[in-house]
Amino acid sequence: MAGLFLPATLFLGLMSAAFVSEGSGVQFSVAQERLTVKLSGTDLGPGRTLFVALRAGPEPGSAVIPFGENFEGSTMFLPFQADHLYFVQVGDGSGKIFERRWENWKWSDRRVAPNDVAWDASEATLRLPVPGLKKIDAAVYAKDFRDGKTWGRLSAAQDPAVAPGEGDKYIPHYCEVDLSAKGAPSVKVRSRHGHDSGRPRIYQLFVRLFGNVNETRQPNGTCAINGVGKFNDINDAALASLQKLGFSHIWLTGVLQQATGTDYSEIGQPADDPDLLKGIAGSPYAIKDYFDVSPDYGVDPKKRLAEFKALLDRLHKHQLKAVIDFVPNHVARCYHSDIKPESDFGTG
Repeated sequence: MAGLFLPATLFLGLMSAAFVSEGSGVQFSVAQERLTVKLSGTDLGPGRTLFVALRAGPEPGSAVIPFGENFEGSTMFLPFQADHLYFVQVGDGSGKIFERRWENWKWSDRRVAPNDVAWDASEATLRLPVPGLKKIDAAVYAKDFRDGKTWGRLSAAQDPAVAPGEGDKYIPHYCEVDLSAKGAPSVKVRSRHGHDSGRPRIYQLFVRLFGNVNETRQPNGTCAINGVGKFNDINDAALASLQKLGFSHIWLTGVLQQATGTDYSEIGQPADDPDLLKGIAGSPYAIKDYFDVSPDYGVDPKKRLAEFKALLDRLHKHQLKAVIDFVPNHVARCYHSDIKPESDFGTG
């Protein structure tokens, strides 16, 4: 992962509602491309396991931590979608470190953590490489696997409402480590259900129209005649204005690739059968590929996915979240996925 150099130390005690369980506390520090998690007030002797779940990037993850006897224990449910899970099985003076990562829409198999992940038993600190991001979400908890408890007993959690004990557990709050603020980074306690912030405000944005300044209105006209909005038109100025108006989410309507009469043969996307279309553009809800976006919206149609991802990065930079349509009951007759051909819903 890309590194982050920010010499700063963050401490969260019991009164600031970070790591809470019978006087325990968690300390985050970031320096020289490493995130250090230091636990205090909790027994991490042999037979215990420390868990650190992180959201280190903007891609989707999972709020459900996988379960396994003697390792992860019973299922943990988090208030955010984690993409990294590290855990230390504490032994006599040492600790075995494992990791799981959210890859290809599932948790990877358990594996030994790479060498740049280190456990210091004397200081009860776990050191992790961190990506060059402005924000990291974290949940920290510990389990006790002694006395034949192969599914573990939760001994400490990141919320005072979570009672220690056996069985599946849900942690309602997590730590948002803000690394973008000027001066020392800060940590805020966040909640999945938005108790820490106002209600979401969603701005619906039809990409095809939003950035199109062409005033031609020729019936059944082509993109070249009538114009079409692009992902790049949703620029920093537009997003800053929407964020200033108080919107929290941008609903990007109709971005999935649709059946269309526009010919993109030069990138392997020829025009679809006009008898199966609603106009030249086609309906944005006649989905041709659930794993691709419309080439109409790319300045360079061949790089449409990269331009879409750049738009998502801009949204996140302005503290906005993206919403897109998922229309499972509207599939074009010519459905065919070039991105994931093994998931071709147009056959059978």
